[in-house]
Amino acid sequence: MRKVLEIAFTFTVMLFIAGSLAGFLLDRPVFVSYAYSESMTPTIGKGDLFFINPLARNFDVGDIIVFHRRDGWTVHRIFAVTEEGFITKGDFNVATDQQEGKYPLVQREDIAGKVLSLFGHPLVVRGGGDFVESTKHRLGNIYAVVAILVLGAVLTFSNGTEKRKRGRRGKFLKIPVRSVYGVVSVLIVAGFLFVTVSSWGTLAFSYSSTLAGGQREGWYLPGSSFEKNLTLENNAVYPFYYFVGGMSNNTELITADRFALDGRSDGVLHLRVKVPKDTRVYREEITVHSYPAILPFALVSALYDVNPYAPLLTYSIELGLVLLAFYYLADLGRGDVLRLRIRRGSLIGKIFGDG
Repeated sequence: MRKVLEIAFTFTVMLFIAGSLAGFLLDRPVFVSYAYSESMTPTIGKGDLFFINPLARNFDVGDIIVFHRRDGWTVHRIFAVTEEGFITKGDFNVATDQQEGKYPLVQREDIAGKVLSLFGHPLVVRGGGDFVESTKHRLGNIYAVVAILVLGAVLTFSNGTEKRKRGRRGKFLKIPVRSVYGVVSVLIVAGFLFVTVSSWGTLAFSYSSTLAGGQREGWYLPGSSFEKNLTLENNAVYPFYYFVGGMSNNTELITADRFALDGRSDGVLHLRVKVPKDTRVYREEITVHSYPAILPFALVSALYDVNPYAPLLTYSIELGLVLLAFYYLADLGRGDVLRLRIRRGSLIGKIFGDG
C-alpha cells in the first residue's frame, strides 16, 4: 500500500511539474494561476492563487473559467451562453466583458480550463499569487522553473537517502547515483533553456519627425520615408535560427523575417520606415528570437508561428530523451550510491541528527 501511495504521489507531482513547465514555455496557465486585478472580488481577490482543471470540457452559466482575450489571460465567470460563444463577467464588475463590443464572445478554443471548486466555492490560496509574483521578481522565471524541475527530479529518481552509523567515526549518507543524475539532467535542460531565452532581445533605433528634416542625421520630414539597416550578430560558435517581429505599423521589414546564421557571423536587417506626421522623437523596437539549429528549420518555424516558447518545449523533450537514453545505456539505475561521510558536529550531521 505504501508503494502504491508513493507511486501515486510521484505521478501527481510529475504531472503538476510537466504542466507547469508546459505553461511556462507556452505562456499560458495550466494547473495554477493568480488574479491580477480586483475584477473577481470577493470570490477571487487580487493576488489570490487558484487552481485550474485544464481537462474541463463542459462549461455552463456560473462556472469560473480562465480564458484568453486581447489583453491577456483572464479569470471571469460565465454570465450567459449563446450559440456564438460565452458572455463573461467579473463578480466585481457592473457590466459584462462583451457589453458595447468591448471584447468579443469567448470561444471554447480560448478557454484554458475551469477554476476548481469545492462545495460551490473556488479553491483559493489568499495572497498566494502575491508571493509567487514577489519570488518571480527576485529570482526570475527561469530560476523558478529550475527549482521546480530539481524538486521533480529528486522525487522521480530517488527513493530517499540512506544513512548508516560507523561507530565514533560518524555516519555515511548514501545518495543514489540516479538521484544525482536526475538533478544534473534537470540542470542541463534548465541551463539550455536559460541560455536560449537569454539570447532573445530587441534591436532599437530612434529618429525624429520634424519640419527641419534632413538638416541633421536622424531628422526626417513628416510623411516621408527612409531605409535603415540593422546588424544582427551570432556570437556563438554554433549556427542559430533567427526570427524577427514585433515591429510597429511605421516599420516594414524588406528582408526575410526568419533565417539562419552560421557561428561567428552576422546578418543585415533591411527596413523601410514611414515617418509619422506628428512631429516628435520616435523609437522603433524589433524583437528577435533565436534558437540553436539542432532541429529542422521548417519544424522550428512552424512551432514559432504557434508561440515563441513552443520550440523550447520541443528542444527540452529532445534533450530529455537523449539524457534518458544515456541513463539506461549507462545502467545508472542499478542501485549504485554515493557515500558521503557526515562528521559529528557538522551542519549536515545536525540536520540528519548525530547518532
